[in-house]
Amino acid sequence: MADVKRRPYRTTIRRGDAPELICGAAHRLFSEKGYLATSIEDIATEAGVARPTIFTAVGPKATILRLVVDQALAGDDAPVPIAQRPWWREAVDEPDAVRSIQLHARNMCMINQRAAPVLRALEIAASVDTEARGLWERFQRQRHDGLNEFAIALTGKTTRVRYDENTVTDTLCMLAADAYLRLVRDAGWPVERYQDWLTDALLRLLLDEHDNG
Repeated sequence: MADVKRRPYRTTIRRGDAPELICGAAHRLFSEKGYLATSIEDIATEAGVARPTIFTAVGPKATILRLVVDQALAGDDAPVPIAQRPWWREAVDEPDAVRSIQLHARNMCMINQRAAPVLRALEIAASVDTEARGLWERFQRQRHDGLNEFAIALTGKTTRVRYDENTVTDTLCMLAADAYLRLVRDAGWPVERYQDWLTDALLRLLLDEHDNG
């Protein structure tokens, strides 16, 4: 396994900078090496901070993982739930069903760019690590609830929706991080191609008589 890339050790950092440095380093390492293969020492080295700083500024590795996942999903560390973010509300509240699906595909692409690799690391770790399993189950519940909100809103916009809200929710869950990783990371698709594909797939799957032109 390749060694962790050494970053310059920071003898002084501004108050409040350490959590961002640590979470950024952990995000890179969890995405590249996986959660289980990443040690606290690896994170400290990547962040350029002393090992004790990890615990005083953020906490143990499971806490770091939770923060990394939450920030990757939301896009920042602001204490605002995804369901209240303007970009999420825009898709849910859009009255036109086609445009709503287009906005949802945009959102999923945006989230997956940040979060798909670290979510894969979390899912793998959950099979053997109790704390990671708890975080994975929490994420699964939150994802289901968020997508169910979108599904309920979508079924209320038009009679063209093919399925009931539960089936729409399950369909959206299926076309999540795994599809992004398979197509963008493994097959080498540009992100723009993935977003276009996801938009078209959702329109075809969810709405009757979609005009592909």
